[in-house]
Amino acid sequence: MVKYLGNLIVMKARIIVGANYGDEGKATVVANYTKQCDNVLNVLTNGGAQRGHSILTKDGSITFQHFGSGTYYNADNYYSRYFILNPMQFVKEYNELIVKPHHIYRDPLCRWSTPYDMIANSIDEQKRNRHASCRMGIWTTIKRHHEMECMTLDNFIASENKRLYLEKIKQYYEKTDLEITKEWKDIWNSETLAGHFINDCETLAKTAKPVEFRQAAKLSYENLIFENGQGLLLCDTGENTYDTTPSNTGILYAMQMLKSLDDKIDVTAHYVTRPYLTRHGDGNISDESLRCELSEHVNEDRTNHFNDAQGDFRFGKLDLNKLKTRVEHNADNKVKYEIELTHCDEMDRVAEFKNLFGKVNVYDTPLV
Repeated sequence: MVKYLGNLIVMKARIIVGANYGDEGKATVVANYTKQCDNVLNVLTNGGAQRGHSILTKDGSITFQHFGSGTYYNADNYYSRYFILNPMQFVKEYNELIVKPHHIYRDPLCRWSTPYDMIANSIDEQKRNRHASCRMGIWTTIKRHHEMECMTLDNFIASENKRLYLEKIKQYYEKTDLEITKEWKDIWNSETLAGHFINDCETLAKTAKPVEFRQAAKLSYENLIFENGQGLLLCDTGENTYDTTPSNTGILYAMQMLKSLDDKIDVTAHYVTRPYLTRHGDGNISDESLRCELSEHVNEDRTNHFNDAQGDFRFGKLDLNKLKTRVEHNADNKVKYEIELTHCDEMDRVAEFKNLFGKVNVYDTPLV
């Protein structure tokens, strides 16, 4: 609920941050706070459609990639300028939503991925025989936006030469060392794919209204819930490292956006963690262990089975002192924070967490 200090309205903002390598249960936390609140704007803070945030509902398990996890509980959605739009995934997922947002907004400066970014990503992963990327074209999209003159989505929609612009993107990749293999050549050159993509871009542009964050946040919203992708241990290193993500996974982006608002805002960062570590695919993981070595009650995740893009779902022991260090480093005395501990029924470490952090919000396994 909105609070009042004299005549000054206090808006509530929650920043939901993964404390580790992702897959901590951020969706469950976002959904929980959305259910408790009225007039929620669910901000997709960073990353893109490579995220897979799952909640358990009366309608079964729902995984959100291009929409906020509060959508099922009637939150409106906002794509920040740090989020990478994927028109094809947007349309596919929008059509499948059980509950659709009343309003969807996007920053006019959002970058956007094409199927060619995704194919280039997939070819590169196959060539390296690697399982470090979801193959949604995040790294390739960002690199392309740095290296070629790119249109905003709205300028693309307004252009009379959409196919010519897509050809320029294809040529950008063809001039690199990317080898368009035989298995990809037909789809790479498919006129049907290009036409389908253009239609999806038009649908996204029409469905998600271009609005700056400052304007969107002032549209009668009492609660802002920033839903981060990935986790602190995957934060951008400034280098093109295959096993991290090219965005800041902490509070930085949300705090920058909140600075644009004049209102008094009550901000809390919520750091989400399991009692153990998990990680998809390749890349380092601290103190890796078999899940049965952590606890006999650690379940096999229903949404995290092996797939060719992400590889195995791996487990490790969680060092609480290191966790506290990275949480406090990220919060950096700028905001108050709370710990959201998920999967508590799988491994009993609640007392340890409370001894170290004080207040801890406790959840059982989000998916059963």
